[in-house]
Amino acid sequence: MARTFTTLTGRWLGRYEYDAGPGPVPFEADLIEDTGFLNGETTEGNTFRPELDGTLHAVITGNHSKGSVHFTKTYLGFEADDHPIYSGRANATLTRIEGRWFFPSQPGWAGRFVMMRKPGAAAERKAGDKAEMELSATGRI
Repeated sequence: MARTFTTLTGRWLGRYEYDAGPGPVPFEADLIEDTGFLNGETTEGNTFRPELDGTLHAVITGNHSKGSVHFTKTYLGFEADDHPIYSGRANATLTRIEGRWFFPSQPGWAGRFVMMRKPGAAAERKAGDKAEMELSATGRI
């Protein structure tokens, strides 16, 4: 049975696709949700800025409310002030997010995205929580 989460906090694997253009671009995200506010970071292969290194990093800021997810992805090292906006829906167990992304000032740059919790991330976190509880019980923390 699939685990149900109460927040979007965790590690995610995702991909975004262009409505017209190159194939899907995979990315990884670390999200932190606190009372509906989302923060996080993404890492992806560089598929559109040849003058930069092979890996792009971005910061995510946004919100999550009743399954609706919205965030802005701000690429680090970019001088542009136009950043992609992501808008989607999380499933009931908060293990998958699907939706659309777009650049506000560039209507031709838009597409779909999907994110899934990274397999094993929940188990890793659970093992870490267990170890922390054991250390706490022994007074080592």
